Amino acid sequence: MKQTFSSFEDMLENSEKPLLVDFYAIWCGLCQFMVPILHEVGESMKDKIQVVKIDIEKYPALADKYKIQALPTFILFKDGDVCDRFVSGIDLVILLVFMLFFQ
Repeated sequence: MKQTFSSFEDMLENSEKPLLVDFYAIWCGLCQFMVPILHEVGESMKDKIQVVKIDIEKYPALADKYKIQALPTFILFKDGDVCDRFVSGIDLVILLVFMLFFQ
């Protein structure tokens, strides 16, 4: 059953799984490069993690709140708290490959 939420904060507080949040912009080339990678991660690990995409141009208040200064920025939340943060995608790709092969 798919969970529904009224806001990002509601999602953080009530998600049953850790959230990997991708802060991106349409015009960001590296952000677009990450789309198929994140899709694969979301599908292959859907029982363990939820992937969420936040367009910083549509939600600038969230970008400000989480101090997004470079794109893409990925923040891993667990139980509503920030667990880790990845900027640019390269470190995240390495982590995701590790997670996919050793799950």
